Amino acid sequence: MLTIIIIILMFALIVVIHEWGHYIAAKKNGVLVHEFAVGMGPKIWSIKKGETVYSIRAFPIGGFCSMEEEIGNSSNPRAMCSKSPWQKLFIVSFGAIMNFVLAFLLLTILTGYIGYGNNVIQSIESNMPAAEANLQIGDRITAIEGNRIHKLADITALVKDRDKNYVFTIERKNEAPFNVELKARWIEKEGRARFGFTPEIVHFNIFHNMKVGFINTFQVIGQVWLGFTQLITGKVPMDQVAGIIGVADFSAKQWDTGMQSGGVLLAIMNMIYIGAVISANLGVINLLPIPALDGGRIVFILIEMLRGKPLDPEKESAVHFIGFVLLMLLTVVVLYNDIIKVFNI
Repeated sequence: MLTIIIIILMFALIVVIHEWGHYIAAKKNGVLVHEFAVGMGPKIWSIKKGETVYSIRAFPIGGFCSMEEEIGNSSNPRAMCSKSPWQKLFIVSFGAIMNFVLAFLLLTILTGYIGYGNNVIQSIESNMPAAEANLQIGDRITAIEGNRIHKLADITALVKDRDKNYVFTIERKNEAPFNVELKARWIEKEGRARFGFTPEIVHFNIFHNMKVGFINTFQVIGQVWLGFTQLITGKVPMDQVAGIIGVADFSAKQWDTGMQSGGVLLAIMNMIYIGAVISANLGVINLLPIPALDGGRIVFILIEMLRGKPLDPEKESAVHFIGFVLLMLLTVVVLYNDIIKVFNI
């Protein structure tokens, strides 16, 4: 039961962040927002604050931000369609942008949990090069071959040749800096060369965590885009695509694996990573130039910019309706695949 609640909350957070992006951008540009909804289908709870109804709906498969006259022509200054193309572009795209921001924040938290090795020696293995060179716990490696060292990744990047003697510059408490020569030793059973020391692990370096979180966000976005292009080109078959049931099932398994391996904290971190991937996925998919999605709306806004006036609202609505029907058909196909795989039918 706890797993189900956590998965529902994860999906809800991702949807709320996306719709909140549209909501806050609309509010900032003076657009009237009629309803901010989490979920689809009939309302199970709602409250009206000011001019906006905030609701939770029965089916946790999305959400929406209903604005005044989103398509067409209107003299109402608070209608979405009366705003400039740049304002509309900002409002439509800000949902996906907020999904990318959420992915960045989650991956930054995950980076902090994992931590990184710095340049201070925490432990030394006996009968290994570091011990034979009389290095000690607490020694700080400040340079290799004259190149400054700040963290373990710097050492890994510099040490490429396992047959070479590298000059390490060491700082030791109450002593002047000194140099030692170290040559990595090949460990056959591990299939790698090592010096025989482990560094201190740092978790609370917010700037490093944000930097790595930023890089990882772009890597995840790239992976999502690659997966989509492989699906379009046929390199990945359609039955490999997971919908909400498949993702929920995978998330539940990852929660259980985390609980068995490392307890609640590891299980939470597994969910944080999954949440980051789903959020980035939602952002990328919504920006695709497909009618009924934000990307399809953006295409029409760009056309408006080029033409100097919007397209016929009836034609645009028809295109979006056709796109919506096709998306619903795709959802049914993916849902069918999920049921077949998850329940082994």
